[in-house]
Amino acid sequence: MLSGVSRMLPGLLVSLSVVALMQIRAWEPVEQLVHNQVVRWRGIHQWDDRLIVVNIDDRSLSQLGQFPISRDYYARLVKQLREKDASVVVFNLILSDETLLVDSQTGQASPETISATAQLAKEMSAHGRVVIGQIWGPEGEVIKPVSLLADMAIATGHMRLPIDTDGYTRFAEITYKDFPALGVAAIQAYSLEDELVSIPTDLQQLRINWPGPVKSLNTVSLIDVLSDNLPPSTLAGKIVIVSYGATSGLSPMRTPFDNRWPVPGGYMHAAVIDNLLNQNWLRSISQTTILLGLLIGGPLFSGLLYRRALWMQVAVSGAAAGAWLTVCIWGLHVGYLLPVVPPLVTLLATGAGVIMWGRLQSNALLQVRSAFLSTMSHEIRTPLNAIVNLSEMLQDTELNNQQREYVETLSSSSQTLMALINDVLDFSKIESGRLTLEDYPVSLVEILERSTELLAPRAAEKAIELVYAIEASAPTRVVSDPVRLQQILINLLSNAVKFTERGEVALRVSARPAALRKPLFLRRQFDSPAVDAENLYELRFEVRDTGIGIPPEKMAKLFDPFSQVSTSTTRKYGGTGLGLSISKRLSERMGGSLWAKSTPGEGSAFYFTCQAQAVDIAERIPDYLSALQGARLLLIDRNKTRCEQIGCELQRLGILLVQARSVAEAVALMRDQPAFDGVILDEALAQRFGDTAAAVSRVRQSGCNQSLPVIVMCLLKSNFQHLADESTVLWKPVKQMSLYQALRSICPVSLTATAAAATRLALPDQQCASKRLSAAAIAEQHALKILIAEDNRTNQRVALRLLELLGYQADVASSGTEVLTRLARSPYDVILMDMRMPDMDGIETTLKIRQIPEYGDIWIIAMTANAMSRDRKRCLAAGMNDYLSKPIKREVLDQALRRCPARQQAG
Repeated sequence: MLSGVSRMLPGLLVSLSVVALMQIRAWEPVEQLVHNQVVRWRGIHQWDDRLIVVNIDDRSLSQLGQFPISRDYYARLVKQLREKDASVVVFNLILSDETLLVDSQTGQASPETISATAQLAKEMSAHGRVVIGQIWGPEGEVIKPVSLLADMAIATGHMRLPIDTDGYTRFAEITYKDFPALGVAAIQAYSLEDELVSIPTDLQQLRINWPGPVKSLNTVSLIDVLSDNLPPSTLAGKIVIVSYGATSGLSPMRTPFDNRWPVPGGYMHAAVIDNLLNQNWLRSISQTTILLGLLIGGPLFSGLLYRRALWMQVAVSGAAAGAWLTVCIWGLHVGYLLPVVPPLVTLLATGAGVIMWGRLQSNALLQVRSAFLSTMSHEIRTPLNAIVNLSEMLQDTELNNQQREYVETLSSSSQTLMALINDVLDFSKIESGRLTLEDYPVSLVEILERSTELLAPRAAEKAIELVYAIEASAPTRVVSDPVRLQQILINLLSNAVKFTERGEVALRVSARPAALRKPLFLRRQFDSPAVDAENLYELRFEVRDTGIGIPPEKMAKLFDPFSQVSTSTTRKYGGTGLGLSISKRLSERMGGSLWAKSTPGEGSAFYFTCQAQAVDIAERIPDYLSALQGARLLLIDRNKTRCEQIGCELQRLGILLVQARSVAEAVALMRDQPAFDGVILDEALAQRFGDTAAAVSRVRQSGCNQSLPVIVMCLLKSNFQHLADESTVLWKPVKQMSLYQALRSICPVSLTATAAAATRLALPDQQCASKRLSAAAIAEQHALKILIAEDNRTNQRVALRLLELLGYQADVASSGTEVLTRLARSPYDVILMDMRMPDMDGIETTLKIRQIPEYGDIWIIAMTANAMSRDRKRCLAAGMNDYLSKPIKREVLDQALRRCPARQQAG
């Protein structure tokens, strides 16, 4: 019920408003203006050929020499018309006593004038069907024709000329004070002998259907009729209207076709006669019908548009308005005057109202959904914080195989749940238009390496190659949002690795100059150069895999939210179906697009573009590699993408690179070519010789150099027992800085063997352990006094354990009041502040702390499950210095504590 009311409410409100304005005639000026234009669009009709006007024009007055002219000329005119067999003669003139020529001495009409009047009366009687006019003065006084002439006329009609407020004549009064209109009287006279013409008796006014401009009406000059200069057939059987058309005799009025200059008022009676002869005056629809139509049609039209696509709402509203305008023009052709403006306003305003109503409802729903998601995110992240961190901590303890399997499953499932929550929040932000893109210079190499590094362990488990290459056309640094750029890349790479069981996943980046065809939806929150059209590039990222591929029939729904290729694929590989949808919308927000190509059973290729401004910053080459300029290296690898990227990197260093696709080809090259300074070997090719050590030994023997430096590119899961002595490990996917470090082993004698050996081999677990020990040592050396403000006991224990692993000790407060109490007892360097606590939340507690001057140096870090962008802004606006979203990662917490001024001063 409420849904039905909601659908029709915009139309009902618009209809009521339009009807109310109709009742006070507010639409009338606009309706008159539009009606004129619609009549012109309809086009002209030919005036009835039974109608002719005898015009008393300037030429006639000039030759007759007087104004008003003598009635003797009218008598001669009537005689001529009788002889020419005119049907009806209509005098659109005031033939009253005031028009008689009066002698200036006696004050009486001259004998000549009396004689002329008598002669005119005689000719009128002889003709038998002469109609004369009567009028009323400004004060309502009657101006009657001469009684002698009135007695001889067959009828007398009124000559009132109704004019609307805009100067146009649109209707004629059928009767006034028991007198018919002059045109009506003429038709009555015409009906006596020629043909019976129906006259409406149920109307007070006749709406004139103007046939066309008055100049198209058959008109002759009075002097031509008196001189008998016209063919006999010109006047035979016609209704003849005698009227002033001279400049001095104008009764100004306008018609839709004569809107620039006034025309003689006598043409109004010609139009009335034409409409009655053809029975095509304009009929009107009753006011009640119009009001009911608007009151019913508006809500129905509103219901039709409700919850349609925006383009459809606009198109239907415009089409409906155009259709009604067409109906109005067609109505004029069949003699109906339809209201134009109120229905048009109802249709267009209802369309706009439905769109606005939909936006208001959407905004309200988005606010409710945003609040719901914010609350649910907080409630889910609070226990998830404990699950994620405790599962990671358990993995650092001694566990048997079964326990380790359980813990790894727990950690993987919690990470999956965390990814789902983040995807839903991102999708909600994009849908509500609240997603903010940041904008500052970033390195493309770093973005690609961070993205591939995250997927490297999963790729290594499947023994698939994960490689990237940046074409020379691409700038090294650009202005963009690195977080969202990396988010798109991780989504695409994750899908590629997930659906690929063998082969490779390759990421390639190219660029071309681009015109600023559409705005970059970036809000600059950091110092960055302004957008320069000359340095604007379109970056194109390609993620290609050799996986299962996508059926053609599934491609259409690939980017729909919560859409999966198939239910069986979802059960096997998992996923929410939001990643691609979010990625596509992010790429569009960044001025680009996202699309895909796929062949089932052979693999897929996903492409996305974005606009970014190049930053002219030269990449600095490490000084320790300067000695390598001119060195010759042999690369043994058959992966084209990786070879391309390594070749570009070595070319920048001035190193000559020779490539071989197999160990056998490399052995042949080393025998035939000058000696090489070092070798880069892919572990996958080396395994064909049994193990890596054997392949390295064979290569060194071919080069007759047992101390030849060899860099071995290995997967993360590789077994290092098969590595040869004095060989350097380079982990896949190959990163720029890792390559630079590995090249140290190829430097001349300026680097000692000890230094080279120290950098050649570092297992991932050892690296992580060294980082943890280093962090703990620094924390112990420069301890911070930390207070944890957290009401959840589980999260208290998790935070304490995280800090302990980082080498810190901390106190705990369970509420905002307790935080203030502890601060009064002892100063603290850092407060990890939860936003939701009893009695006072984190925001209120922070505001109170900032009001106390002696607490101004305390570094407050928000540590909350509220993950919306507005939550971060609220925290920083309240006076907090940093923001961490739960679940808290150990490395992120460590970085936040490193940013504390007390820590930096101590360091």
